[in-house]
Amino acid sequence: MTYSSAHSPPSDELLVAYLDDELDREQRQHIDHLLRTEAPVAARLEQLKGGDLPFLAAFDSLLQDAPTLRLQAMLDALPPAAPRHRATMSRRGFLATAASFVIAGIAADRLFLHWQATESDEGWRGSVAEYMVLYTPETLDNLTHDVASHALQLGSVGKQLGLALSPETVNLPGAEFRRAQILDYEGALIGQLTYLDARHGPLALCITAARSGAEKLATEERLGLNVVYWSNPTHAFMLIGKNPFEDLEIMARSAQRGLSA
Repeated sequence: MTYSSAHSPPSDELLVAYLDDELDREQRQHIDHLLRTEAPVAARLEQLKGGDLPFLAAFDSLLQDAPTLRLQAMLDALPPAAPRHRATMSRRGFLATAASFVIAGIAADRLFLHWQATESDEGWRGSVAEYMVLYTPETLDNLTHDVASHALQLGSVGKQLGLALSPETVNLPGAEFRRAQILDYEGALIGQLTYLDARHGPLALCITAARSGAEKLATEERLGLNVVYWSNPTHAFMLIGKNPFEDLEIMARSAQRGLSA
């Protein structure tokens, strides 16, 4: 059966919002009109109410074990809806959408695991960018230039990361090493090696445990800072600063050689 209106049929999200009484007066009147004139819309609404599938009973038990904090974080991260879809998605609406994936044969746990893996792989780079954007040359200007002190810092950080670090292995062309320290990101250790570039200011080489195996050099921009990142089977690396990507890639390849020696 075809839909006779000149517009696309209302989405399941909009119909669920109608059921949850979350639409404004104009939207509700529009859905009421479609329910009177469009049989497919009325049939779909009945399915979303429950129809032949016990959505409500099933979701009542699932909600007890649902990762509600992570689900809410996912919803908060979504971009604003288009003007004609002003209604927000309720928890019932979100679960109804998840149900459509299950009906289509996609396991919900796979969806959540993929989202969690993506968040873990990229989240640490976002956290690094958030504090690196606050750095100025003055932040690093008063740090020690003593090579012996640097060697001790690198030895301590390397021991915690399970990686041999020394002033020679982490030397970056065009940048002056200033400090090595360990940070914690949601229970995962990050080694932060900070440098000062006379032309472009602070930059950092950061290292953590690899979560997704070896990956080739890749680039991205975060908060106005340029990032080059890669990983080997055991560790993930990123270089971040205001340096052009070309300069960061040269430094990254130098770090790759030094750390694999």
